Amino acid sequence: MQLSDKFAGGRACALVRHQRRVDFDEARGIWIYADVDESEIVWSVITNVGRIQLHKGGYGTSGLPTNGFNFIALSNDALTETATSTTLSTEIAANGLTRAQGTVTLPIGAGNQTTVDKTFTATGAQSAQKAALFDASSVGNMNHALAFTQRALVSTDTLQITFTMGRRLVFGGLRKHLAGRERSRRPVGRR
Repeated sequence: MQLSDKFAGGRACALVRHQRRVDFDEARGIWIYADVDESEIVWSVITNVGRIQLHKGGYGTSGLPTNGFNFIALSNDALTETATSTTLSTEIAANGLTRAQGTVTLPIGAGNQTTVDKTFTATGAQSAQKAALFDASSVGNMNHALAFTQRALVSTDTLQITFTMGRRLVFGGLRKHLAGRERSRRPVGRR
């Protein structure tokens, strides 16, 4: 294990999972989904504007943000974002993959990891290969842009993006998640 695996240095990592409906369980009234591609873990680029917003919200006394970085936006082009970027190039605004607020899990007790999780459901054919966190449902400040293997979604496919931020072995928890989950089909949703 490398030192860089233990300390994220402010960066976030994300678990990306793509699933497709494969069957309907009549007895339970639920759709059965299976993985389309292997899940993967990727690391983010931190933006300057995002870093400033985080410090302003945590330590500032004026001009405080009204919302945290909990909106996830997607794109289907290569990662060109750098520390100086303020927008996600070619952000997707259609087919069920429009920017949306994720579910936030904050640390408790002595914990120091936060997750932002969102499962998008495609309403039409759409590919995606990049994600970022924003502090607003449109425009806003961007932080933690990252690229992943392109996923070609069809209608009703799901794309789950789970950002994990923290100073302790964030990668290890996601590795355990990937190693421990069953590769078999899993029920999700209703017809």
